Amino acid sequence: MGRKAGKQVDFSIVVPVKDEVGLIPTTLPSYYAVNPSEVIICTDKPTPRKVRRVVQKVAVACDALDITRIVEVERDPEYRYHQAWVRRTGFRKAKYDRILTVDADLVINKKVLKAVELVGKDNIGLVSCSKKYPYKGIQKIWRMITQKMVNLVYPIRFTGLYAIWRPYWLDSEDEGIKRLRSPKKIMDGSFEEVVFGEDVYLHNCLVKKHKSVYLRDFGAVCLTADAQDKPYVQFQIGRYFASRNYNIFQIMAKSVLYLRFHVMLGWLYEKRKIKNAN
Repeated sequence: MGRKAGKQVDFSIVVPVKDEVGLIPTTLPSYYAVNPSEVIICTDKPTPRKVRRVVQKVAVACDALDITRIVEVERDPEYRYHQAWVRRTGFRKAKYDRILTVDADLVINKKVLKAVELVGKDNIGLVSCSKKYPYKGIQKIWRMITQKMVNLVYPIRFTGLYAIWRPYWLDSEDEGIKRLRSPKKIMDGSFEEVVFGEDVYLHNCLVKKHKSVYLRDFGAVCLTADAQDKPYVQFQIGRYFASRNYNIFQIMAKSVLYLRFHVMLGWLYEKRKIKNAN
């Protein structure tokens, strides 16, 4: 899969990469296929040799070595969540103000170009696209049945596959991003830091000044599971909902419609904790 002609606007793709050497040969060609002006691979410094080799191999195969940059990111002690700093370093290093940010487990398609073209117009600072996840068995069947109901009850407004207009991001995101912690490390009741990842934090800051648009067209297929399907994340989200006085019917809807039953367990745990404290 090589590069194609017909690029309409200049834009950068920014993707943080840790050690996803098994995914890169599948996902990276899809980035080149949407014909970006550059692809920035952001890694920890120094870049792991396996990652560098596979990126270069794929870039050569796709005739895209000239538009591919590997940016090595040193740790910044001011950032508690390193990935947030890695991604934002990529934003700052990009040559263009139109930036599409993706994760290394996403196979994107041409639907993302609509998001890229919209940002920067009519005060639109961010446009996100929907994603498909690799559900299997009963979970896949149930999601197909309930998807419309889920969208009606809890409409999606934002996903982690999005394009930004860099000037609007720069004038909106505040220093609070530096205090955000990794959801994987938080089990102490810091609810907002559990529920709001670094991408959601960016979105919440940006919409205070600018517009956010959500496109229901599937812009990517994710090769790994949704983070919110992980039990420990569900549990903490349930605790957060309890702290915000979500009622039992709302929690049942969240648990059943999404098949995320640990949300209910977390909600019950936090409700009991609040009751005992009073």
